[in-house]
Amino acid sequence: MTPSAAIAVAAVGAGVGWWWLWRRARFVRLPAPARPLQHTPDGTVRGVSFPAEDGTRLDGWLFLPNVPNAPVVIMAPGLGGTKDGFLEPFARCFAAHGIAALAFDYRCFGGSEGEPRHWVDPVRHRRDYEAALAFVRAELAAEVDASRVALWGSSFSGGTALVTAADHPDVRALVVQCPYLQTPPALQPRGVALARFVFWTTLDLLRVLPPIYVPIFGRPGEWAFAPSAENPSVKDFDGPLGAPIWRALPKPALGGWENRMLARVLAGIDGFVPMEHVHRVTCPILFVAARDDDMVPLAYVEQARARAGSSRKELVTFPCGHFDLYLGPHRAENARRQAEFLAEVLGGPVRA
Repeated sequence: MTPSAAIAVAAVGAGVGWWWLWRRARFVRLPAPARPLQHTPDGTVRGVSFPAEDGTRLDGWLFLPNVPNAPVVIMAPGLGGTKDGFLEPFARCFAAHGIAALAFDYRCFGGSEGEPRHWVDPVRHRRDYEAALAFVRAELAAEVDASRVALWGSSFSGGTALVTAADHPDVRALVVQCPYLQTPPALQPRGVALARFVFWTTLDLLRVLPPIYVPIFGRPGEWAFAPSAENPSVKDFDGPLGAPIWRALPKPALGGWENRMLARVLAGIDGFVPMEHVHRVTCPILFVAARDDDMVPLAYVEQARARAGSSRKELVTFPCGHFDLYLGPHRAENARRQAEFLAEVLGGPVRA
């Protein structure tokens, strides 16, 4: 092959590779219209928005109870999730107990603005929690008691809420449900899987190519960031495998959800270890754990409770898996226990 022919072949190959990556990077963001004011038996729900630190608009739903000057809990979804994926039943339960709730989407997720989409980053997520705190205290002070604020997180956002509470001692309470605390050895990628993550992460970090994504959820043995026996298969995400929650997700999900996340974040995500911060949390904490959870072992949650710096630290466990806490026979009891804890700690009226 002549040098000119070799150059032509290389150019064609590079062009095909670029086109393939561009196709994979296409992420259709579905419009997310603002939620109109809705009256419920326990109060009202309406859409709100507020700026992140960089000016990106964050989309939220505000649940206000039928009581004046209510305390408020700030809620964010778990790993790669959006607020329409089962946060609302918890928020409605809180409102029924006299507690306002602000559920919001992180930047680049759900109804919130931000590009590229599905940018999972604990540092950015923590700052989005702080933006929500600032919004409550500055813009919602006429509607809620902004001096009585709690944080709520589940799975990956449980770890983020925990670290945020550690940095903000004026937060009055913390509820963390199956919280990410540190990566279990069984979930750490090795061998070929690790090499694949390193390769795609390195390419994405260069930022000279279109955004590169990796699968978030998958089955054990599949190449995915968070494998679990409770997950569907990467190759058949709408198939019969996995916990019932996956087949009950809204379709289409808010903002156009897909089972993938930006690869670039994997370069530093190992540095996010909420277990190392739990001793700094001094507000009352309610830990909620699933005994059969293969992503957040119960032993880790028990260890976090023992390390917590709070004088009041409670643990509630349920005989189920990670995602069964959101849906099914345990959700009502789970939400009730959380609401009663928040009402007692924050001083809100408890109403069944």
